[in-house]
Amino acid sequence: MKNFVFAGPSRPFDLILNLVIVVVALFMSLAGLYGVVLDIIAFYAVFFSVGYALVSALFPGNTALMSQSFTLPRTEKTHEITMLERIALSVALSAVIVGITGTFLSRGIFGITTITATFEILIFTVIFTIIAISRRISWARDPFILNVKVGTGIKYTTAEKSMLMMVVAALVLFAAVSAVTLAKEPQKENFAEFSISGPSGTVDTLPTTVTGVSNVVVNIKSHLSEAENLTLIVSDGLGYTHTVYFTPGSVISLDASTGQSTVLSLDEGEELHLNIYFSVPSPGSHTIFFTLISSEQTLQLWMPVYVPSSE
Repeated sequence: MKNFVFAGPSRPFDLILNLVIVVVALFMSLAGLYGVVLDIIAFYAVFFSVGYALVSALFPGNTALMSQSFTLPRTEKTHEITMLERIALSVALSAVIVGITGTFLSRGIFGITTITATFEILIFTVIFTIIAISRRISWARDPFILNVKVGTGIKYTTAEKSMLMMVVAALVLFAAVSAVTLAKEPQKENFAEFSISGPSGTVDTLPTTVTGVSNVVVNIKSHLSEAENLTLIVSDGLGYTHTVYFTPGSVISLDASTGQSTVLSLDEGEELHLNIYFSVPSPGSHTIFFTLISSEQTLQLWMPVYVPSSE
């Protein structure tokens, strides 16, 4: 049986492989590649890579100095760092580093996106990896060495074989469930953006006084999963008893008893800017309501207007 040194002072293959995975995640993100492979690589890069590089920089050896006496020289307490503890610390520190730096990114000039977050992870991983490799090379006291045994001749007891089979079965089940879950198309939120503006496309040009015919632009963008017919109702208040159909582009006369409705067909991702021309024959203060009805939700906007008396 042969022992292959995978990690050591002169063979930092673990740190190099850790950095390579982050670089691969960055290039896949820049190339716009998505799928199960990127999900697995990105999960590793976010929740392990940065922390593992930092733990390797902090603990280049097999033991860690816990405390040291200032009165008695060379009196110190050490603690052996196991591989399980390294993995646990790597996950915890990765979550802390990504969470804190992500907060700064979200409030900074760049904003938090897939690209900026990946660059952030790469930069920290590179810095910690350089420090970790340099400390391993200079650390002669109790160097961290990770051996990989290659060959035959390993004898296991019945209990060890049973435990090994259970671990393998659990890993296969985990891989199968993860593959099925990640392969599923993510569910999209079904909603529609709905807003109104004045003729020039801004809110500050919305009509406040109606004399004759006024114009309002209704803006709708569909984020529904499929094409759907949306109903738009324009009304003077909400006390109307019935609705009548109107053709977009025609002038509608609004009164309190009748709502004006039209049906709009939008595909997924389609955007519509609809000009609504209306008049209000009754003088006084009015509230014009715009109601958009889809299978998923009902959205409502309103606009106060004043109609002066003709006398």
